Amino acid sequence: MRRQNYFNNRKIRRQAKKVICIATLTATMLTSIPFVSYTDAYAKGQTTLEEMKALSIPTEDATTYNLSDASLITDKTIVDYFGRETMVKVIEINITENGNYKITGSNEINGALIDTHIVVAEGVEANIIFDGATIKNDDRYGDDVDGCGSVLYSQLFPILDIEGKANLYVEKDSSLTSAAVDNNPVICVTGEMTQQEGTGSLKLAVGSGEGVYSQEQVICGYKNGKWGNVTIKGGKLDFTGSIYNVDQFTMTGGTITSKVDEDQVIMANDINISGGVWKHKQGGDSMPSEIIGAYDSITISGGSLNLLRGKEAGSSCRAFGGDKVRIIGGTIQRDESIYIQDALDAYANKLDDSFTLENLPENANVKAINGVPAAGLTTTPEGKLENIPLPDACNIIELEKNGNIYQYKYAAKYVADTKSMVPDTETKVYDVTLKFTNEDGSTTEKTVKLADGFKIQGQYFDGVDFYECLDANDTVVTDTNPFTISESNKEVTLKKKAAVITVDGKEIEGNVVPEGSIYGILPDGGEKWTQCADLAYPGDVMKEDTRLVTIPSQKREGKWFVELGSTDEVWWVKNQIRNNSSLNVVLVDDLDFKNEEAKSLFSEYFSFYYGIFDGDGHVIKNMECTELYVLPERNYGVIKNVHFNNIRIQQPRSNTTRSGIICGNNYGTIENCSVESSVIEMLGEVQVGGPNKELCEGLNVYGALTGANFGTIRRCFASGVTFSGDGVSYPIAQDFSKSKLENVYYQAEVESGEIAKSATQFASGEVCSLLNRGVTDGSQYWYQNIDNDAEKDAVPVPDRSHGTVYSGYQGCTKAYSNTELSDTPSHEVKYTAENNVLTGVCKADPSHTVTMTLTAEDAEYDGKEHKAVLNKTYSDMWKEAETDVDAKIIYTRDGKPATDLTSTGTIKASVTMGGAVIEVMYTIKAAPTPTPTATPMASPSAAPSATPTVSPSVVPSAGPTATPAGTNPGIVPSADPSEGNKSTATPAPSDKSVIAPGETKAPAAAKAPETTGTKIASKKGDTYKVTDTSGKIPEVELTKSAAKKKAKTVVIPKTVKVDGVNYKVTAIAEKAFAGNKKLKTVVIGADIEKIGAKAFYKCVNLKKVTIQTTKLKAKTVGAKAFAKIHKKAVVKVPKAKKKAYKKWLKKRGIGGKQKIVTNV
Repeated sequence: MRRQNYFNNRKIRRQAKKVICIATLTATMLTSIPFVSYTDAYAKGQTTLEEMKALSIPTEDATTYNLSDASLITDKTIVDYFGRETMVKVIEINITENGNYKITGSNEINGALIDTHIVVAEGVEANIIFDGATIKNDDRYGDDVDGCGSVLYSQLFPILDIEGKANLYVEKDSSLTSAAVDNNPVICVTGEMTQQEGTGSLKLAVGSGEGVYSQEQVICGYKNGKWGNVTIKGGKLDFTGSIYNVDQFTMTGGTITSKVDEDQVIMANDINISGGVWKHKQGGDSMPSEIIGAYDSITISGGSLNLLRGKEAGSSCRAFGGDKVRIIGGTIQRDESIYIQDALDAYANKLDDSFTLENLPENANVKAINGVPAAGLTTTPEGKLENIPLPDACNIIELEKNGNIYQYKYAAKYVADTKSMVPDTETKVYDVTLKFTNEDGSTTEKTVKLADGFKIQGQYFDGVDFYECLDANDTVVTDTNPFTISESNKEVTLKKKAAVITVDGKEIEGNVVPEGSIYGILPDGGEKWTQCADLAYPGDVMKEDTRLVTIPSQKREGKWFVELGSTDEVWWVKNQIRNNSSLNVVLVDDLDFKNEEAKSLFSEYFSFYYGIFDGDGHVIKNMECTELYVLPERNYGVIKNVHFNNIRIQQPRSNTTRSGIICGNNYGTIENCSVESSVIEMLGEVQVGGPNKELCEGLNVYGALTGANFGTIRRCFASGVTFSGDGVSYPIAQDFSKSKLENVYYQAEVESGEIAKSATQFASGEVCSLLNRGVTDGSQYWYQNIDNDAEKDAVPVPDRSHGTVYSGYQGCTKAYSNTELSDTPSHEVKYTAENNVLTGVCKADPSHTVTMTLTAEDAEYDGKEHKAVLNKTYSDMWKEAETDVDAKIIYTRDGKPATDLTSTGTIKASVTMGGAVIEVMYTIKAAPTPTPTATPMASPSAAPSATPTVSPSVVPSAGPTATPAGTNPGIVPSADPSEGNKSTATPAPSDKSVIAPGETKAPAAAKAPETTGTKIASKKGDTYKVTDTSGKIPEVELTKSAAKKKAKTVVIPKTVKVDGVNYKVTAIAEKAFAGNKKLKTVVIGADIEKIGAKAFYKCVNLKKVTIQTTKLKAKTVGAKAFAKIHKKAVVKVPKAKKKAYKKWLKKRGIGGKQKIVTNV
């Protein structure tokens, strides 16, 4: 089944301005370049016309994309309607800046076609020059199935997506061909496309370009609820297919050559043709209702149209179809099977045919026809005017040369079965005065030549404005009261027609729709807003008399919404959405269907939605839904704040699409929604066969919220949803790799994974807190009565009168309450000691345990500090509480407290918790002294004998005879070599400085840093805790600023000096600045590696945060570190870290209107 996107409610559009311009160069390209128009230059013989066209192409500083360049290829993953992922190679060119861009080469690389996508971004104006480019896309993906199980295919993307403004120039012949699929536009325009003059032709086609598909849309003016405009000013455009769903189509020049089978060649809201040549051939075995169609108006004031049949006519059709067709100039050549009907000329006379006038001077320029200017119209060398639309009257042709006039009358009045115009020499011709009265009362006159009996039958139209015609008695001229030209009737008053606009029966000033509401356009005889099919929005311009009636509506966040507050209004809203799939709707009351059967609130089958459906907290309930979903089949927009209760989706008759309470398939966003106590009936056996049965079986899917999720679902839940019958069901939705589930939960028997929560978890407030992501400042969506005095809620509700749910701790247990809780757990722990192991067990919850092991090792003196180590191991349940036991190691020497962990001696380390004590002893030993080597003072005078004759009486000492004062070698060489080195006792450490061997004087004593865990204070009064002393520079954590509660600006220093020792500041403690209402600016230094939880929590006036460090990570920044600071705070981060920091900053409290920017 082919799906069409039809025009939205013919919302009154801005009047298209008729711009007749041969060529326009981009203003930025011409500010310093003198030029003449190329038509003038051509006429004066300065250069050829083609050369001048080439000069109009803005190639200066153009960015060139050669599609043959393989470096442009990227990989893209496509997920089709069936959930299958396919990796394809594509060329994507995103034009995001104003400028000139040249496209050249072919996208066939190494024998393969690489699908190409060129995007002109919204807000960008680009000059795109096609220079011999050949682009052919052939990839496709399964987009849907029809009722018979046949797969419908779509292309990956249009070749050219114009969201901004694109001026197209063709330097050399170029062709763009999209894939031969069901959804196949070559160019999609939701902004403005203008074809300018060029020296080549642009060819657009689908597939083979031979009309394989009957409904090829080579240019589509609609996507995702947005509409675009197309203008042809020059150049050559050749296409096979149609221009479809365009808002405003304007043609002022250039040449179009087109062909289409069994469809309109163009369908737009308004069409205005004032120049150029359009040659069209209609193919196919059957004819459409019209060749050129408009939802609103068609105006032809010039140019040449050739509408021909490609095959022998089997049926006939109108040339033009629309509510208002005015032909006041130009030529129209057509086959007999293509007729003109319901068109009017400038005087509101009916035009039912076009004619060829003979016996005129050859090659003569025509000045006017029936007084209407005919610029550019010339007779043939045979003296003919061909294909001229004329009314059934005596028509006057006025030539420019000498002002000669020629009269022609409709021969059918005089000769039976003849439809031609023949010369007329009998009817009198008068100079008729047209007296124009402007809105300010001023008047101008114009004299035209009209024949006796010529009629004016309604409003006069000059191509831009309408004028009300008044006869000599100031009576308004109509088709039932025409003004007939005669000897006594040669003056007519034309009063510029100002549209009369009434709102709710009262006339307003001007023709602009006022603010305050959406309005309905009442049809003839209509009085109620529910009778309106068309809508008008504030700021729309009414070109004709219009009766407006207020539609129940409201403006929310800058967008207009139609209100829906009763089941009696559903049919009207459904029709509006059918006409405009981008219509925004807001519920203003619950919709209670009282257990009666009802269809979807949207169009039943293949309903695509691009707008915002805002339930505003209301409920759709008690509905026996006969469709597969309550809202659209496919959501591409936003569905939010709407809740469903007691819905039964009845068993479908067929199941070739997915089913869900909210929608069948979500490609957009569903947020803050819930489904409760509902039933989905499933049909087990797929009702189609053939080769696609297996694919269709994959669509027999049912989900509580939506059948399948390709987009985003956030902060939603399902509770009490059951599935009956055979089929594949999902508690939320069938999910695919590119989709997102954010804080989405369903009620299950037991907790499982991340999204299945038990009834207890729902009732406790846990799910409510998760849905709100912990937000409790009043901006959250969900509420729940759990422990206040009100009736308890089993699940979260969107009612602000119910309680706010806070998460925190009651003692050491994670809890949820309607009153604020502590952010940190507190344990009442009983400790026991065994050897060097201390075990703590929480009295409130024995599963909360901590084991601390104290160890230390002997060491040799090396001038460094040697500490004991306390390892803490928490149970899994304690770990969840995310709190640390504050245990200190106490050091003593000889029973006295000690901070010296460097000097030699024995040290005792101990930890005491609740009366239980563990301790270890360790020793810092002196380093061994090297053994000196004896050196003879002089050479011997004679060689010694081989054997000594006398033994020495004394054995010489192997070492020095005395030990230098103050040293502690620990080992003294023995005088007897046979005894080896003997160990001697180590004397008790002295409080004097130790002099190293070889020194003669003790060095000045170096001040040692405080031990780890010690709290110290700077001269400014800032408090720090020592965290590490093993490095060259000891490290500290800022725990409290002296400036807290006072200073408006705080700079976290890189280092701090305390008692002569330099410490490096590497961390900011938990809650270091929490609740500081004075603080406005903070600078975080370059060495900070850690920021504790809630470090700047509730610093409500903190507006500027500068982070200089690059050492932070998500795991080193605590929860809510920056939560609830100023709502418009700006956080500056290092440029190289912006992407990484942005992720965790958002999770630590930065969001909403707060900004994350880079340091300059």
